[in-house]
Amino acid sequence: MPSPEADRRELGLVASAILAGALVWLATSPLGLGLSPDSVQFLAAAKSLAQGLGWRRVEGGPLVEWAPLLPAWLALGIKLGIPPLVWARVTATASAAGVSWALGTWTSRASRRWLAGYGAALVSAVSFPLWFVAAHLWSDAPFLFLALLGVLALEDGRWRAAAALAALACLMRYLGVTLVAAGVLWLAMRRRWREAALYAVLSSAPLGLWLARNALLTGTATGLREPPGFTAAANLSAFVHGAIDPLLPWPWPGPIKLVVVVGAAIAGWIGLARRRPGPLTLFVALYSLAVIIVSSIWGSDPIDIRLALPLSVALIAGAFVAAAHAPGRVARVALAILALLWFTRGLARDTEFVALYRRDGVPGFSDRHWRASETLARLRAAPPRDPVYSNAPEIAWLALERPVRMTPRAHLFYDPASRVNDLDAFVAGLDRASPATLIWFRAAERPALVRRATLAQRVSLRSVATLSDGAIDEASP
Repeated sequence: MPSPEADRRELGLVASAILAGALVWLATSPLGLGLSPDSVQFLAAAKSLAQGLGWRRVEGGPLVEWAPLLPAWLALGIKLGIPPLVWARVTATASAAGVSWALGTWTSRASRRWLAGYGAALVSAVSFPLWFVAAHLWSDAPFLFLALLGVLALEDGRWRAAAALAALACLMRYLGVTLVAAGVLWLAMRRRWREAALYAVLSSAPLGLWLARNALLTGTATGLREPPGFTAAANLSAFVHGAIDPLLPWPWPGPIKLVVVVGAAIAGWIGLARRRPGPLTLFVALYSLAVIIVSSIWGSDPIDIRLALPLSVALIAGAFVAAAHAPGRVARVALAILALLWFTRGLARDTEFVALYRRDGVPGFSDRHWRASETLARLRAAPPRDPVYSNAPEIAWLALERPVRMTPRAHLFYDPASRVNDLDAFVAGLDRASPATLIWFRAAERPALVRRATLAQRVSLRSVATLSDGAIDEASP
């Protein structure tokens, strides 16, 4: 039978998980999860899949730039009769709770002190990076939950379960391959060669099939990628700051936060120096390296709190392992007091942001600003004819829920010096399907796109509606 101490530990971890989920649930009520362009791509693919049309993008083409599991999970909700945004909100809440629980479990095992695990779980529950990321319709929080479960399964010796979880992580995000690599390395370091080979095959096979599907449909495994817009040094700096700046809930200068957090994490890892690097350490190290390398060779948005989430939670775990191994009772009591201050200050900050998001919405296309959009209201009331073009196709899709193409680019998104000639193709397309609908959002200007005034010099734009935040035109040759 479980010991009273084990029961108490599990109760503490469950309480922290409930707190993490509650923050996400409260922050996303009543206006829902935050939506970004990626979020809308997931929704579009889910609707397409539920209709039996396969994974398709907002623009109507095959979805290849993102892994397939989150859209498939949302499509399951649609099939069950649950609105996808409601299903996504439940998933986000459960993911945040699961991350808090799994991190606390790992910390208690690594430190061999349940109180350290309880502290890590509670601090992670109120850490801004975790619940802010989970409060958006993104794949990051579910991915991290799957990764932590995979780490725990590896440490338990359940390599088959770990392989299944790694496979799911890969299908949730392409960066799940770093969990596959971490598992293979960990098993190989223990000279479990056969298990390492089988783990590699089982965990990567589903992703391999998906990438083969992508290549057959589009000729590329993960979509066409533009040249990078940021250097490796800039990406490294952004990654570190994205992990650390929002983690400590005090308005300290960035360098001080860096020294404090990294120092605590190093102390934690020194406390585990007698052990070989565990799956969590390997996963976080490989994940961090992969994010920086990929962002430095492919065009991507600036690295932010979202991509840095795994490092953030790992730093929390490292800090509590360090506290558990502090020499002397006085030192451990002092660190416990600091942890309590960390928790209470984090909870106070969370309360402020939750109140803000409940009033104005989580940042994104579902916040109060976009809900008041006259352009979106007009699109819902009077859906235009196809084909539809927009400078923000993801936003237009939210109103129309049918394919919306992006207006032509003037240059690459991450390199203004690299000119592209999409405008001629756009004009030629109008010759084949005239007239088209052009939807222009003033608050969603993208510098890489051809300006609306420039479009008007090449094609005829007949105004359908001029609204406070946008315009709807019919475009013809």
